[in-house]
Amino acid sequence: MPLVQGDVASLLEESLEEKLHLRLAKAYRSKHFRKAGDSERDSWLHSLKALLTVLHEAGLDDCEVLLEHALPRSSLRVDAVVCGHSPRSGRPSFVLVELKQWSTVHTVEGGLVRLREHDQLRQHPAAQVRGYCHYMHRAVPALAEEKELVSGLAYLHNARRGKVQELLGQAPEDHWGRMYTLDDRGELVRRLNDLLDAGRTREENLAATRRLLGYPARPSARLLEIARDSISKRELLPLVDQQRAAYEMVEDALVKAFEGSRKKVFIVVGGPGSGKSAIALSLLGRLDALGMDGYHSTGSKSFTKTMRRYVDPDDERVGEMFKYNNDFGSDRLHGLDLVISDEAQRLREASTPSGSYPQARQAGESQIKELISAARVPVFLLDENQRVRKFEVGSVEEISRIARRLDCQPEVIHLRGQFRCGGSDAYDRWVDCLLGIADEPPVKWSSLASADQFQVHVANDPFEMQNWIKARKRPDDTGRLTAGFCWPWPKGRRARYEDIRIGGWGRYWNYQEASKHGPHHDYWATDPRGVSQIGCIYTAQGFEYDWAGVIFGPDLVWRDDRWVAQPEHSFDPGVRDAGSQFHPLVRNAYRVLLTRGMRGVTMFSVDEKTQEHLRVMVG
Repeated sequence: MPLVQGDVASLLEESLEEKLHLRLAKAYRSKHFRKAGDSERDSWLHSLKALLTVLHEAGLDDCEVLLEHALPRSSLRVDAVVCGHSPRSGRPSFVLVELKQWSTVHTVEGGLVRLREHDQLRQHPAAQVRGYCHYMHRAVPALAEEKELVSGLAYLHNARRGKVQELLGQAPEDHWGRMYTLDDRGELVRRLNDLLDAGRTREENLAATRRLLGYPARPSARLLEIARDSISKRELLPLVDQQRAAYEMVEDALVKAFEGSRKKVFIVVGGPGSGKSAIALSLLGRLDALGMDGYHSTGSKSFTKTMRRYVDPDDERVGEMFKYNNDFGSDRLHGLDLVISDEAQRLREASTPSGSYPQARQAGESQIKELISAARVPVFLLDENQRVRKFEVGSVEEISRIARRLDCQPEVIHLRGQFRCGGSDAYDRWVDCLLGIADEPPVKWSSLASADQFQVHVANDPFEMQNWIKARKRPDDTGRLTAGFCWPWPKGRRARYEDIRIGGWGRYWNYQEASKHGPHHDYWATDPRGVSQIGCIYTAQGFEYDWAGVIFGPDLVWRDDRWVAQPEHSFDPGVRDAGSQFHPLVRNAYRVLLTRGMRGVTMFSVDEKTQEHLRVMVG
């Protein structure tokens, strides 16, 4: 959905009166639960005026324009979508427009652009809008039936051709992505007239717009589907924006790995649902075509074993691609082409066996150093707010420090966008504010414009949580209940009575071993039988399901105006003795649990005051 919608004539008038950018800023704040940045507001003031003026010159005053239009099931936004009809076919025509205020560029490296010397690399504008078109084409079945319905262009309205010559040399021309500068204004007007019929009435163009907004989108691709498509079928997900830039940077480094230039270490930073794992799986799926080898590694047994089981169980080579972070200590220097450490915030100080954390600080090689040394191209994917244990040390700062010490150049890539939680980045922000991770006070979820994208609910008890999920769950949907680690988890046996009992309700933790009652805990998130057990942070992290239920235990409670951590109620041996670190670690654990759902979440706290606070904050 767009932040603002209107016909060209009225939007241009509003822009000339310098009111349009203010309306967008207000809508943005309501939708995304944060203020728009200065550069974004400046773009709305100047870039939209430039676009609307060109549309007016093309005689397209009656076309409808969607401003800051969100891609389906995503928080990424297209600057503008101009809706009308094709003058040739008479069919609806939707033109996606990417606007840039750039007047010069510093360098173009492998098709990626660096605006200033130390800026992050980003996509070429034509490639960026092409990615949006590709994403729309795949996400909306009605658009996939006819490629000509969607077209894309990028307009650099401040740039003279001579100042962006490097960009012009890298600008591929096709229906989904063309680039125009200030000097190409006449050509842009002609292109717009080729795509949009100036003779159509406002009502006709509004009808086309309603069709676009009414087209149903496919459900978001699940992680295992992405893995199978990328690795087994070699069908890559249409990565967009900085996802695609990160993929291309790593691919370019792989191609150049033997040239003897300074080695790069890639650090990809993004929150839950930002597409980090999709980048990793797409890169693994590309290795055969490049004639290279590579591995995906994590510190999670659940994630690694699930990938080995589900991606392609008949192909041993696929299973061997998924390893653990402590598997690379014996590899010779630069002996592997690619190693991708996913959930890299969970890297330990040293690759010693699990459970030997005190000794790990004094013995063993740095785990980060091992991974960097093992591969010609090492990649780390992380979210620092998902650290959940005391001895986890993965961070941008630490990885960069060790990379420089090894004479490697760290390249940090920040992802924007949300492809989980109904595509609502406002929900991510709301969770961070709710838990005190962000520096803003929490607000009622129901007061936000994004509340219709993702369902948030507080149940009166676990029975109601189950019923809430059951009432919404379609046959192919997945749903899971998780809890804070506040109940003992008996090792190696199934207790006579349920591990977690709340009033008259009871459930077992996910089982240590597979039985007739359910799967091994490593497969709890993906095996259908896991629905009858309760997951914890270690079996939920890295996974996603359509509907999530989260039980807050007494380890984190709300008192007066703040969260209070109570380590004495924790049964997690890796956290309860963490001292001052316990509060941020247990808070991070609940953040992970609250952001596993793709369509909605229900929550409940065993603590009465905390339960009331959750009710107020959900509204």
